[in-house]
Amino acid sequence: MPSSPSKLRQAPQRVPRQDGEATRRRILLAAGELFAERGYADTTSKAICQRAQCNMAAVNYHFGSRDGLYRAVLQDMHKHLIGYDQLEQLTRNERPPRDKLAGLIGALTLNVANGQRWQARLWARELLTPSPFLSELIDQEAMPKVRLVMALLGELTGIPAQEPALLRCLFSVIAPYLTLQVISREIPTPLTGLFEQPAEDLARHLQLFALAGLEAVARDYHDGRR
Repeated sequence: MPSSPSKLRQAPQRVPRQDGEATRRRILLAAGELFAERGYADTTSKAICQRAQCNMAAVNYHFGSRDGLYRAVLQDMHKHLIGYDQLEQLTRNERPPRDKLAGLIGALTLNVANGQRWQARLWARELLTPSPFLSELIDQEAMPKVRLVMALLGELTGIPAQEPALLRCLFSVIAPYLTLQVISREIPTPLTGLFEQPAEDLARHLQLFALAGLEAVARDYHDGRR
């Protein structure tokens, strides 16, 4: 299997001991929660260390700098939505394209439903008020995954990668997950009830909806109505 694409630039990683890895994870969680609450610019290393119950040197030891920590948090956030290796396994196999898409939608739905609230809030914050690191996240984390999904959609529809119709297909498939990431679970909205439904039911609905839509778009495209 091909190796995963390069990840967000980070300081050289030391091989952690068990207690060191626990500290690293504690810092990541504390930083993720605070970055989601306050944003990158208004979150200090001191506040992160207070919440993580560690000393200031721990951030530099594990991540090189506050910037390195934020990159690691963004990478962790994006991996939770779906990791490259998981996506590659779902899209590059011998199963029929319909089954591969159903598996992808099922995985995305479960990942979003089981996510921690700070991950969704931070992603929403990045989309609405981008940090200096968003373009790096898109280039190094998002785009390699987009190429895998586009290849699957092309396999399913027979639409070439360079055609605008395929980009519209990508938008239609991923838009529900962007929406789920920004819906508040605490403040009632017309869509909040989605989180009270079994994730498997929502996944099944999105699978049926996406497959029917893609088949209709493929027919339209191949009939010359592009």
